[in-house]
Amino acid sequence: MAVACFQLKHQSASFEFFLWLVLVKAMGATKVVIDPSSPKLKWYSQKGLNRRIDNILLPGAALAGLYCKIGTYSPNMMIARAPDLLAWVRAGKTFERLKATKKPEDVARYTVTLRRNEMAPARNSNEEAWRTFARQIGAYVIEDYVDQPIHLHDRMALYSEAEMNFGVSNGPLAMIGLTDYPMIMFVPKGSAASATVKSGVPWGGKYPWMLSNQNMIWEQDNLENLRACYKYMAVGR
Repeated sequence: MAVACFQLKHQSASFEFFLWLVLVKAMGATKVVIDPSSPKLKWYSQKGLNRRIDNILLPGAALAGLYCKIGTYSPNMMIARAPDLLAWVRAGKTFERLKATKKPEDVARYTVTLRRNEMAPARNSNEEAWRTFARQIGAYVIEDYVDQPIHLHDRMALYSEAEMNFGVSNGPLAMIGLTDYPMIMFVPKGSAASATVKSGVPWGGKYPWMLSNQNMIWEQDNLENLRACYKYMAVGR
């Protein structure tokens, strides 16, 4: 049994975990261990870190069909870095895509995922525009976890049955990019665009593992652009 270890002293307890997860599974991992010792606490308090372990990392492994537990790194365990997925895919290698573990209780035709986070607030959703847009197209709004907690498996279940999932550049939308599910991610100019380019995506492009039904729109998430995006999507462009 090949065991991969996600060491929180080297990696972030964020949705980047899923980049790492699909990579180590492609490398042969059949089990995942989360090592929380000496964690990076630049962005989180210990309480916030624990919440992310419980709500993202531990349930997240099931989306790749892997068993996961808290443990301690040992030299026989597989290690990798989340950013390494980019080189893996560009080298022509593949990975098994994430999948929902359940069906949603209520199917939503569209979803809008909001980001309202104290970390890099400049990257948060234009909330007024997104809420207006969501009302106009009848989308189900998934609030930021800090405002309205949702279990990771329930979140993915909603994404799996939606005709389209909308949002700004954030962790949950990045996770959708590792599935077969549709997604439109707005990448506004500023820190969001800069961080995306820094991660290896050329301006105006998208991650090489994204499918034809998954796109990144390098525009401001104002209401005019959201409406235009929906109009073009509706006519099949």
